[in-house]
Amino acid sequence: MSEETNADINELDTSWIDEFESLDEDYKSFYLEDIITIKIQYIYVNKENGIDMIKEESILLHKPNIISREELIGILKRNNIQSEKKYATVSILTYNMDIEPSDISAYIKDPSSFLTSVQHIDDIILHQSISMFHDLNNLIILFYEKSNQSKTVNMHNLTKRIFLNSIHGKRKKTIRKTA
Repeated sequence: MSEETNADINELDTSWIDEFESLDEDYKSFYLEDIITIKIQYIYVNKENGIDMIKEESILLHKPNIISREELIGILKRNNIQSEKKYATVSILTYNMDIEPSDISAYIKDPSSFLTSVQHIDDIILHQSISMFHDLNNLIILFYEKSNQSKTVNMHNLTKRIFLNSIHGKRKKTIRKTA
C-alpha cells in the first residue's frame, strides 16, 4: 500500500502551483511591505521668504517603519547649518503613501492627500506601503534662516545694574560710640 501512495504522490498534478506562482509574480509589487529606507528633502528658506537651497538624501531606518526620535534629532542637528548660516526648523512633514492594494482604483478616481504634519519631535511611525510606491514616501523638513539680531541681544545683557558707592569713601568704617 505504501508503494501505491508513493506512486500517487509522484503522479499528483503540481502544475497549478507553478501557474499560481508565475501569476503571483506579476502582483508582488502590489503587496504591502515594510519601509526600510526613506527619502528626506530639506528645504532652506531665507529671510526674504525665498528658497535658498533644496537638499535630498536617503537614509536607512534602524527599525522598519519607524523614524526614531534620536534619528530625527540627529538629522535636524546635522542639517540646521548650511553655507555658514543657521536655520531653525519650521515644519516637518511626512508623505506616506499607505494605500491598500484594493483601494488603488478608488484612489485614481478620487485622489486623497497622504501628506501629514509632524506636531512633536518624537518617533514618526510610517505605515506599510505598496512596494512600487516606496519611492514616493518622503520626509520633508522646512528650515527658516535665523536672524542675526538674536546674536547681538544675547551678547549684551539686558539687566540694568545699579552700583552703590559709599558716601564717605571707599572704606566702610564703624564709628564707636563713647559714653
